Amino acid sequence: MLKTSSFILNTSLLMFTAVTTVNLAHAQEEDQFDTKFVKADYNIACYYYDTNNNATSDSPSLMLPSTNILTMGAKINYYWSVDSDSVLARKTILTGKIIDGFFVEENLSYADIENRCKLAIKKGTFLSPSKSTYKLYEFKASTSSFDGYEYPIQFLKGQSTQTKIKKVVIFGDSLSDNGNLKRWTKIFPYYPFWHGRFADGMVWNDYFTDRTHLPILNFAVGGSKTEGSNDYFLEGLPNKYITGIRNIITGNSKQYIDKYLTNYLTSDSYETKNTKISNSDETLFVIWIGANDYLEKFENQKSGIEFFENPDEVGHANYVYKRTVNNIIDQIKILHNSGAKQFVVMNLPDIGKSPVVYESNYNKYSDDHKNKNEFSSKLTELINKHNFYLRSSLKLLQDQLGNTINIQTIDIDDYFSRIMNNESFDDKSYFNYGFDQINTKYLIPGNNDKYLQDLCYRGGYFKAAFTKIGPETVQFAIDNNNCVDKNGDRNKLAIFWNSPHPTSYAQCWIGYAFEKKLGEVGLVNVEKIDMPKYMNYCISNLKK
Repeated sequence: MLKTSSFILNTSLLMFTAVTTVNLAHAQEEDQFDTKFVKADYNIACYYYDTNNNATSDSPSLMLPSTNILTMGAKINYYWSVDSDSVLARKTILTGKIIDGFFVEENLSYADIENRCKLAIKKGTFLSPSKSTYKLYEFKASTSSFDGYEYPIQFLKGQSTQTKIKKVVIFGDSLSDNGNLKRWTKIFPYYPFWHGRFADGMVWNDYFTDRTHLPILNFAVGGSKTEGSNDYFLEGLPNKYITGIRNIITGNSKQYIDKYLTNYLTSDSYETKNTKISNSDETLFVIWIGANDYLEKFENQKSGIEFFENPDEVGHANYVYKRTVNNIIDQIKILHNSGAKQFVVMNLPDIGKSPVVYESNYNKYSDDHKNKNEFSSKLTELINKHNFYLRSSLKLLQDQLGNTINIQTIDIDDYFSRIMNNESFDDKSYFNYGFDQINTKYLIPGNNDKYLQDLCYRGGYFKAAFTKIGPETVQFAIDNNNCVDKNGDRNKLAIFWNSPHPTSYAQCWIGYAFEKKLGEVGLVNVEKIDMPKYMNYCISNLKK
């Protein structure tokens, strides 16, 4: 019998409230980690997805949250890695220890684990039979299904000695979130958001790991700001679930940096804790945060008009962009004081050319087009100020700290502009990225032939939760997706998945920009990337 998604929603939210209460109290303790797992064997959870995207797809059920109150994750879609295809095959046991949130494996290679995970997915289990359409997409180290913590794996075997960076730590928001918000809330973003990503498939850091095999410890959480909290994702939920938890949903990058430094620094699987980062020359810290500091001013039908009036007042445009950038600089200093040396900071894309504009309630004039034109221009000006101030502040910080820090920047704003104008990432020559034009009726200010691009999905972050799990859920997703045909097959390569998030295909190009930069400055050992070949890679790796 099919369960209804609304039942799961109700159950998950009740459990989320309980888990939140428990973990809030637990987080106040000095030691967050449960040491009973310190000496336990570490196995590999092999996460899979269903490549079938029609009415018989298992994706809606695979993306349901775990209802196990002892775990913190949406942990349904995994098998444990096994050593052979024997009926009595043992789970793969890792050999090594946890260092700063990464399991450092001494004997097995990335390829070894990948092959064993594929074998486990092919075999399935008696209680959870596999299908030929199931495919591996990531794996993590964990002790058991009841352990709320899992760790990215750094492989010493086969690790390139020419690659300076051996592991990556990310602090950010929904543009980089690979399922953290869903693990925490257990419910959103709901299907068809791909396994907790704010996209229809992998996000940029997934692509980067897939190509380089470098492990990523990800603290990016959808909705996060540089300070304070963001309760946008709670809009529309019953009040009984919101009371008492409104301000702890998405948090901010400062909180996640504090969490990392307080709870994750160790050289011996948490038998002891460190105050400084281990192997800091080999650890890259990525900061991509700030958009929600602005977006919260316009969401939930807020007009944003007051935000741009008297811009130097507290809480208004100029005040907020300066505060946002200053927060980023302060947080880099906090990490640096704990030993961090290698940084990549990404600026913000121009949200004045995103669906935020036509989804807004900016109604200063009676003329709709005039409203959208002015709002677009003001957002573009704001992001330009943010990016200029960020660039100059980072340069000043680099000059102040000298050779004790290495700050690299990636101009995501420029790269998005190149995508929209069909300009190569390499030299601005013509390059067709393959994006389909889905024009709205609104021209981009200053252009006579370029329009704001429409988005694909209009089903909200969890509206599909009120359907019956199965074909009804799949059909709801198809009916609300402008970029698939009646069978659910992708028929458009759009820039935007929803407002304001890029599609997985656009995210793949962000991965290109990131990989390209790290290769150019010698942080990773990658050959020069051929853009047509990379385009083929992106298209071939789009998830159903």
